[in-house]
Amino acid sequence: MYAGVDFGTSNCSIGVWEKKGPILLPLEGESTRLPSALYTSRPNVRIEEIDEIELKKRVTDAKRRQTTESKKAKKENRKVKEFSDAELENIERGIMRREIAERAKARYEGQSISEALYADTEVVFGEAAILRHIQDPQSGYFIKSPKSFLGADIKHQHIELFSEVITRMLAFIKDNAEKNTQIEIQNIVLGRPVNFHGTRGEEGNVQALSILERAAIAAGFKNVEFLMEPIAAALDYERSISEDLVVLVLDAGGGTTDCSMVKLGPSYIQSRERNGSVLGYAGDRIGGTDLDIKLALRKIMPYFGKDSLLSNGLPVPNTLFWSAIAINDVNAQQQFLSDSTQREIASYLAQAIDKRKVQRLQSLQKGRLMVRLNRSAELAKIHLSDRDPINLPLRYIEREFVIPISRRDLRESIERELDVFLSLMNEVEKQAGAKPNIVYVTGGTAKSPIVEEWIRSSYRNIEIVVGDAFGSVASGLTTWAHRIYE
Repeated sequence: MYAGVDFGTSNCSIGVWEKKGPILLPLEGESTRLPSALYTSRPNVRIEEIDEIELKKRVTDAKRRQTTESKKAKKENRKVKEFSDAELENIERGIMRREIAERAKARYEGQSISEALYADTEVVFGEAAILRHIQDPQSGYFIKSPKSFLGADIKHQHIELFSEVITRMLAFIKDNAEKNTQIEIQNIVLGRPVNFHGTRGEEGNVQALSILERAAIAAGFKNVEFLMEPIAAALDYERSISEDLVVLVLDAGGGTTDCSMVKLGPSYIQSRERNGSVLGYAGDRIGGTDLDIKLALRKIMPYFGKDSLLSNGLPVPNTLFWSAIAINDVNAQQQFLSDSTQREIASYLAQAIDKRKVQRLQSLQKGRLMVRLNRSAELAKIHLSDRDPINLPLRYIEREFVIPISRRDLRESIERELDVFLSLMNEVEKQAGAKPNIVYVTGGTAKSPIVEEWIRSSYRNIEIVVGDAFGSVASGLTTWAHRIYE
């Protein structure tokens, strides 16, 4: 059996072909969308037994010290309490237990996520993983949006880590799909962005595709083909049209934004070779996650001390706030959680004019609440699609802490990203040397009325069709899988 798999930055979906079209399968409850997140608990640390030989040695040393102290006290005409052998043994046994407990705690806190994944610990995915992390960020490891790291300049051990994370997630998706269909899925078409998130260009793309392919094979799939996500979205739209059209497709996803100009329609729909119908494509490493980060930085972080002045007249450094909310940057997150950052925040708190704001930043760092704050920013963006303004509760930081946010706030925060969307569309038009008959918009970010308004302002005389924000790519990948594997 074959399937189309959208392994997205924000969400994952899998589709199979049934009768005359693709259907998406449930992955978490009744939902066909699985948030791209994994949580694993820390492995339990084995508590050492007390070494009885070491205990006897310590008791002997304690007796010797007590005898020496007693003799000295007698000469100085002082009284000291002398303990029996049993009492000395109990004292030393207690000291050893405390030392063992401290070593166990240090081993527990010093574990890595790799150790947890390879140990016999519970691993959960999707919304369940997000909730587990929110409930107790200290007792486990959490990775969100692993796809956003694949094209970055990461160390070998991190490549292995992300390979294992993606293998686990794809295996979970495969297992759930096969339980639903009762048939083994061997062949897949896997979506890919035009450019993966990162700064390494084509080298980063090659690295990312290699990680994804190896992970898919390790998860149990036998054959893996890749298809660009905006092309997949175009193929899904093509099933609904009855005439040949030139379509400009904008896929504004969670981690990347991709654009393509494609000839679609009855003349092309049965073709197994579509390169000739693709007139142009472009992509940028900006997506919904970046919009969440920008909203958090511009409109939420000022309540945590951003732009606040210290007693020396200087502001708290912006890099501190960027590290706090850049959840798609492993190094920044590690730096924010470091002991040096903890000391840095304490120092700024002592110098801060508005101490309450910096105390919130301190709570954010000590509680490891960065992912939860980013989720709050994401929810603010989502809720602003339905109403304006909103009140964003942050009571996990401080009781009765609520921030007002408006669509204007969101627009001001993401204007640069909105300009990128339009520049990609303009670039693809230049490559194609043609104007589109239709603009087809898909991807979770496209659900925002701000994004739609921004696009409509530049394409006033062209019909804009907003597709299934979360299902178009997976359905298109499934359509292509049907075409090449059937």
